[in-house]
Amino acid sequence: MLNHHMQLAWHYFAQEYRQPHQQLLRWVQAILMIFIVTLSLSSNTIQKYLQGNLQNLLGADAVLTQKDNLTTNQFTSLTHLSENVVKTLQINATLTYNGKWQRSKLKAVGSDYPLQGKLLTSTSLQSPATVTNGGPNAGNIWLDSRLFASLALSIGDAINIGELTFIVSKVLIHEPDRLMEGHNVSMRAIVNIDDMEKLAFPTDLIQHRYLVSASKSQIQQLIEWQQAQLPAAKIHHKQGDHPLASFWQRTENFLGLASIILFFMAAIAIEQIAQVHLKKEQYFSAVCMSLGATKATGLQLSLIKWLINILLLIPVVAILSSVFHWLILGWLSETFVEITWQLELWLTAKTIAICVLLFAVFHAPVWLTLWQTSVAKLFHQNQKNMSLGFIKLCALVVLVLVAVKYSDNGLLTLMLVGSISITILLMAAISWTVLTLGEKATQGFSGLIPFTLFMMKQRLLSKSTQILGIGLSTFLLLFTLMLLKDLGDTMVSYQRTHDGNVMVSQASQPEMEAIKQWSKDHNISLRQTKPYLYAKVVKINDQALSKFTEKPSDSLATLSRSIRLHWSQTIPNNNHLVQGQWWQKETKNWQQISLEEEVMTDLGLSLGDKLTFIIHQQSYTFTITASHVYKSGAGSITFWVQMPQAAIQHINAPQYNMASLELNDDQWPLLSQLWTNHPSIRMVSLQELTKQFDDILGMITKVISGFAVMIILLAIIVILSSINALESKEKKKNSVIMSFGFLKSTCLQLNIIEWLITALIIAIGSIAGTYITGMLIYQSQFSLTYQPNLFILFITLAIILSTVTLLGVYASRHSLKSSVKQLMFDV
Repeated sequence: MLNHHMQLAWHYFAQEYRQPHQQLLRWVQAILMIFIVTLSLSSNTIQKYLQGNLQNLLGADAVLTQKDNLTTNQFTSLTHLSENVVKTLQINATLTYNGKWQRSKLKAVGSDYPLQGKLLTSTSLQSPATVTNGGPNAGNIWLDSRLFASLALSIGDAINIGELTFIVSKVLIHEPDRLMEGHNVSMRAIVNIDDMEKLAFPTDLIQHRYLVSASKSQIQQLIEWQQAQLPAAKIHHKQGDHPLASFWQRTENFLGLASIILFFMAAIAIEQIAQVHLKKEQYFSAVCMSLGATKATGLQLSLIKWLINILLLIPVVAILSSVFHWLILGWLSETFVEITWQLELWLTAKTIAICVLLFAVFHAPVWLTLWQTSVAKLFHQNQKNMSLGFIKLCALVVLVLVAVKYSDNGLLTLMLVGSISITILLMAAISWTVLTLGEKATQGFSGLIPFTLFMMKQRLLSKSTQILGIGLSTFLLLFTLMLLKDLGDTMVSYQRTHDGNVMVSQASQPEMEAIKQWSKDHNISLRQTKPYLYAKVVKINDQALSKFTEKPSDSLATLSRSIRLHWSQTIPNNNHLVQGQWWQKETKNWQQISLEEEVMTDLGLSLGDKLTFIIHQQSYTFTITASHVYKSGAGSITFWVQMPQAAIQHINAPQYNMASLELNDDQWPLLSQLWTNHPSIRMVSLQELTKQFDDILGMITKVISGFAVMIILLAIIVILSSINALESKEKKKNSVIMSFGFLKSTCLQLNIIEWLITALIIAIGSIAGTYITGMLIYQSQFSLTYQPNLFILFITLAIILSTVTLLGVYASRHSLKSSVKQLMFDV
């Protein structure tokens, strides 16, 4: 029996294989599967690479890192829990030479370095690398090749850092403990550990790293000791996760969440295709039942046919996904050195199986329809059923599953889904308004345009569905492409206006006084200054931060590092109170904070929750009494966490400042003088910030371009699906028109006018949706006013009008192949 069913299902599948609705369905399924499988393969390869990177570049069995130096007792405990310990120091410093400057990571090591692995150096940029034991001698400095070339140095040159002079003696090639070598773009330099002490940098700015040689049992004891005695410290070990593992998990989550856009468009296309698919499946099942078959037989045949379609797609998807996986790894090889492509059969099969289950949910309404089929269906082709509504429900279920799986930021997820919902309502309102008012306004006129509006109004429901599908696709394409470009232009313009062209991100109190005096001496405008101290969150409501949530989160990742804690008596001018109550100026309750609203939303925090900070090796617990958001108009220096000014009297910790300056072209060389005397000041120019932003934007644009290709393909499929769904009605409409003596050329003119009106509604709706979404995101994320490029908007409008009209007219050409004879036959 099964063999007969297989043969019949194959015969039915072969008959339908080249029909438009089946071809469109295969395109949708293939695009989604290729995207999901490629994403899974790439993410898995990166995670494996990071694990291997951890094994090879840790330079020890475990590494303990913290800001402060270990006390004698703490260091003694550490040595008892390990076989050997090597101490290194690291600080961010700006090196200068002959008027040039370059930010770098300055590391200090002793004669016992490295603990594991090989330290490679050379005597010039062209010389081969040699293995070196121990760090530089006192008074010497080694620079990596990029820093060496950037400052135009030669071996034997003297370079000043603070009040000390160092001789450049070697080129640094490789450090065995540089865990993030494949990801950190900072330039590197190494000095003797005794020289670091002579430079007298603020101790809390120095990162103290202890390389530990230990067994597995000792590492576990070390972790327990660190959690109990040094909660603000971090331990990385070879059996643990790479520091970037959670970052790439969040990256995967972002890409997966963005796939909601693709699934949404797929749902639109499938809903359109289903209108044809339902009729054909139901008709075939009814024919089988009229010949004596049962409902179960019709359902089995439909299921087998669907599986045949999926099975034929799987080899194509597997091959193309592997090819795209290889191409992506080639692109990422610039960042991940020596990352390699491998065939992942098991992961490919598992991911495809998940996709098939999702497609089964999409297809469930078709199978449900077969249970509602009867022989009478042969005579009542227009019988209504609930299946189309059920299709929409199934599509919604799939979207919810994707959002739950990948979302790690509830606010941004809500904004994405909310933007789509707003656009749907906007499209529906515009299409109803234009068609209704247009039809009423032209009732007293004759001609092709009034007649077209009349016909479109008569088919308002089906036409609105078509407009919604194509309009949403256009909106999502505009949203991904235009918003990123406008964001870059807006951010640069705003920062130049309010923050000058140099941003000071870290300056100690003496350094800030030096900056003030330096700016006064050279008539440099100091725009704004704001104080802060470094703090690290270790507990939320008495629960360790590492155990607070298992889900990766941007906010949680940031809080796990040292953050800037600002104090203020009143609400800063560039902040707005969202909930709670700001403290009084002379408050005695100093253990209260205001937390940024998005952080609270992301972590699910509420007023009254408690955060425990480690500040300069002391523990302090604060209660959340307010939440704030950034608002534009008074500079962009803002802080996630703020506390009353009274707290400073109770916290003994070094204080730092952020500031912004405005330099003219003649004053830029003066920065070298400031950095020579104060190398630990962290400053960045607007030009560098813009370049960093552009680099990030460029990387995102490459990713978005990949999305855009898939979105364009799906948008075309949506247009073709909507035309295919309404083709029979269009043929009848054209037959009726020709029955009154009109020519096919008249039908073509009406078709062009109809698609022009459709394209105009789509263009207005999608551009308006993009504008509203832009305003929401700019306001909530940056507190900026969205100002799109009007010229580009008009160009976009023209492109949408021409593209949709041409594609629509071309794709609907089959509907013109109608006749009065066909109309009589249908009747």
